[in-house]
Amino acid sequence: MNMSEIDALTDEQAIAVLALVLDHDRRLPDLTRARQLDVQISEAAGEPVEVDGESAPGVVAVDGAVAPGGLVRDTLKYLVVEKPEVAPVVERAIAMTRQGMGAPSRFDPVTVGVGALVVLALQTDVQMERTTAGKWRFKVHKKALSDSTLGKLLGKLIATYTGGGGQ
Repeated sequence: MNMSEIDALTDEQAIAVLALVLDHDRRLPDLTRARQLDVQISEAAGEPVEVDGESAPGVVAVDGAVAPGGLVRDTLKYLVVEKPEVAPVVERAIAMTRQGMGAPSRFDPVTVGVGALVVLALQTDVQMERTTAGKWRFKVHKKALSDSTLGKLLGKLIATYTGGGGQ
């Protein structure tokens, strides 16, 4: 798949494509659950990231706010590179979005933070976990997070909710 197709998407189109990819994999929750997840992500963005039980210095701090559309495009690129079997689904979702078919009708991506979509897309690598103190945090199940695409992507996700600074 040509990454320039993803780069050419508008923010709205990119969000719709990610929603379609998640809907294809039956990972798109109902609106209430998506909003709850967004609140949990907001809380977790202020906590240290953990990689398999240890602190994660590999999350790349991002200065300033991150545009949600850029975060979603980076997530789509990550999925295509790290999970090649997803590439045809992304291509079909791009085609559908360009034909005006957009996101599934039961879900309006504008009403939910894109963080929920990103975390759902990365759920095999990044999970939300509640600590014993009752706070939410990101838990990553991936070796070599340092300087990786996932570390940069997670840094951008955190910056989207914190306005920059990362972990």
